[in-house]
Amino acid sequence: MKKATHPGKEILDLINKKSISQRELASLIQISPSVLNGILVNKKTISPEVAIKLASLGFGKAQDWLIKQAIYNLHTTMDNIEDEASAIKEWSEIKSLIPFNFFKKQGVINSNIEESIKSIFEVYGVKNLNQFKKFHSDYIFSHYRKSSAFKEQRNNVIAWSTLAEYIVKDDDTKKFTANKKEELINHLNKIFYKNPKTILSDVKNLLSNYGIKFEILDRPSKTPVDGKSFMSEGNPAIVLSLKYKRLDNFAFTIMHELGHVFLHLTKKHKEDSFFINSSKNSILEFEANQFARNALIPQEEWENFEYSTEVFSDNLIRKFARKIKVHPAIVRGRVCFEYNNYYRRKSNITQENKINFG
Repeated sequence: MKKATHPGKEILDLINKKSISQRELASLIQISPSVLNGILVNKKTISPEVAIKLASLGFGKAQDWLIKQAIYNLHTTMDNIEDEASAIKEWSEIKSLIPFNFFKKQGVINSNIEESIKSIFEVYGVKNLNQFKKFHSDYIFSHYRKSSAFKEQRNNVIAWSTLAEYIVKDDDTKKFTANKKEELINHLNKIFYKNPKTILSDVKNLLSNYGIKFEILDRPSKTPVDGKSFMSEGNPAIVLSLKYKRLDNFAFTIMHELGHVFLHLTKKHKEDSFFINSSKNSILEFEANQFARNALIPQEEWENFEYSTEVFSDNLIRKFARKIKVHPAIVRGRVCFEYNNYYRRKSNITQENKINFG
């Protein structure tokens, strides 16, 4: 589109042609010299009043001046908002591929469209819209345990997974060494046994000291993700959505992901990611589950407890928990899992199963 010219330039040409000064013209049409000069240097607009006065002196037609001014204003406005209009269109396409409210709640995006686009591209590790769309179309979920809701919420899972990797990227941790597995498990179990108000920060600090990044990240609605483990800048990383604010679930999920860390991520699956959600287990998931069960309650101890009683009362659970120094809520959680109907029974351990956030 041809760039529009401010009508002030035409007035300046007419002044030169008629051999009158700017001050003289300003006096004739009864406006201040500064206002006229503003029109001539494209800083002020021609008002209907000025257009009529110019026409009275034979400086063209009033409607022509107003039309030219309107065309110039339109072109100038279009030039000024071209980038903004492009950003609005781009943002509309981006919003169709992301859980908007989730990213807003996490502080990734705000009311400024250009800033929000930049933030989304940074989280997804892309430079433009085409790369962003390709990221979604090519995204592969390594070892994702699919649920019936997965297909409908694919973009939400991508969003949670991508942000999970982003938030731990710059976490400062020590060098990871796989030979301290038992030491780490023992320290974790001591934290779980106490269930302190600082449990989340305690777990984060402990894992960091062993070279494992750890964060909690809430998930978008209708997104079946409980947690994920992956390699991040050379260190194992675990991110949980903390769907259930229960100690037994939290402890098992941590140990499950540590199973992936020690059995898979640091061995043959360094480029993979492991997700937890409700569905059938793969072999790798089965291995991680077994790791978690034995890490929380050694199999030999569990078998002694399991075969020594027929009814798992709260008193028996507490007695067994004290013996092996495991929180009773974790013991009861395993009982409920392996004896499907047991979770329906009333228990005064339930209140102790809540995670204390302080």
